[in-house]
Amino acid sequence: FPKFTDGRSYSTARLLRERYRYTGEIRALGDVLQDQLFYMRRCGIDAFALRADKDIEQALAGLRTFSDSYQAA
Repeated sequence: FPKFTDGRSYSTARLLRERYRYTGEIRALGDVLQDQLFYMRRCGIDAFALRADKDIEQALAGLRTFSDSYQAA
């Protein structure tokens, strides 16, 4: 994720999982923020490397903030 506003990696992860049946780890690196983790996980990203200035415990808690989606992924 070169910038948090660049959403191409969401699409790439989704294609890898669904179209190409990739079952290995997909890791998000770069400008990764807490509020993106829920959506990244929905797209098939299963490992995250947060920015150095972000707290990992707070980010993990953020994964539990949402339980349902109002829109299909």
